[in-house]
Amino acid sequence: MRSLLDVFGHSLMVAAIACCGLAAGAATASADEVIDIAIDFAKVYQLDEPANTIIIGNPSIADATLGQEKTILVLTGKTAGTTNLIAIGPDGEEVINKTLRVASDVRQLTTVFYGAQRQTFSCAPVCEQVISVGDDPNKFDAAKDQIQTRHQFAAGQ
Repeated sequence: MRSLLDVFGHSLMVAAIACCGLAAGAATASADEVIDIAIDFAKVYQLDEPANTIIIGNPSIADATLGQEKTILVLTGKTAGTTNLIAIGPDGEEVINKTLRVASDVRQLTTVFYGAQRQTFSCAPVCEQVISVGDDPNKFDAAKDQIQTRHQFAAGQ
């Protein structure tokens, strides 16, 4: 009498290998769909097709601006986190649906700890205080106020 393994073994093995291959393909596909952006930096992203509408899942993490030719996106990282980007074409179809991953550009930031309090500096080429989520609230608020004042001054207000 033949065992179930003898009868179905080959089919089960082929199915298992196919599943593993699909899982590996899915992992590769999702990894290809991530767009990395540094906080406070812009990145140009070229679309294969024109888009009319851009949707950012969480606009506090990233921003996207569509160029005049409607095939160029300018992506800007706002704060650390992960969200998604969807572009809709003129026919109402989805042009892309990608994951945006925003993180600090650690090569340019220096973090100083004073006990439990933290302060962040950008040290390229001279160290200047920047604001980063998690910094000491007093230092964060003081830097935020100075940045807002500078923007108002630049706008002539």
